Amino acid sequence: MYDENEVAISNKYLKEVIIAIEEPIVIMGGWAVYFLVNDRYKETTGRDYIGSRDIDLGFSMADADIGSSAFALALKKLEDGLGFEHQAFRLFKGTHAETGEVLDPEESKKMPGYQIFSMYVDLIVDKIPEGFKEQFGFTPIDEPLLGPVFADPGNRTEVGEYGKQLWLPSPNMMLAMKMKSHPDRGKEHKRIKDVSDIAALLLFGSIKKDGEWLASFLSAEDIARFKDALTAEDIGKAAQVIGVEPSLIETAINQILK
Repeated sequence: MYDENEVAISNKYLKEVIIAIEEPIVIMGGWAVYFLVNDRYKETTGRDYIGSRDIDLGFSMADADIGSSAFALALKKLEDGLGFEHQAFRLFKGTHAETGEVLDPEESKKMPGYQIFSMYVDLIVDKIPEGFKEQFGFTPIDEPLLGPVFADPGNRTEVGEYGKQLWLPSPNMMLAMKMKSHPDRGKEHKRIKDVSDIAALLLFGSIKKDGEWLASFLSAEDIARFKDALTAEDIGKAAQVIGVEPSLIETAINQILK
């Protein structure tokens, strides 16, 4: 689904980011799914689960002084220490799509687009506090489901990677996040990746099989929107991505939605 070089570049920068910022480090999105399912997925298929092209980091904005918050400290490390630049609410580096080497802006203007890979890091908050834009100059992505990840150890999975302790949303929480985001995906590859991750979590992520817990995290409207947005075509393409039969994905999703 994703170019192997781009995923390898993303993994390289994931390691750099994890080493650079302070714990607790909350990994979200596609890399969180990778860490949650890869062991069982590899046992079953003989290959690693797909990673991600982007890096998503989660932050609690409970600190009274947002200027000295974990978010502020991580942002400074990424900008000043690792050289990431702003592109609206995202951080990015222009890199060579084959080598991962950082490209000089003038150099990249002379290169064809297919040789450039934009490495994005998204800093996601549980809520947007008053004065955020005035402090940082942009409005971040917010994900209210991050709040329970910080508040309750039962809503997170802790793993060690690159010498640091990482917090991942629990498989159930990650599934809820993916189901919530899927209907709003405008780009096909993002939508198919969401369905692939949902399927992987259900089949390889030790998810509670009954869907009663979903109501604790998603509203009836969120669940209805997911049902309406999900298509047989998306399921078929996701099945090809993760290497399982479409019927397995359909059965797993139907079971959780009962």
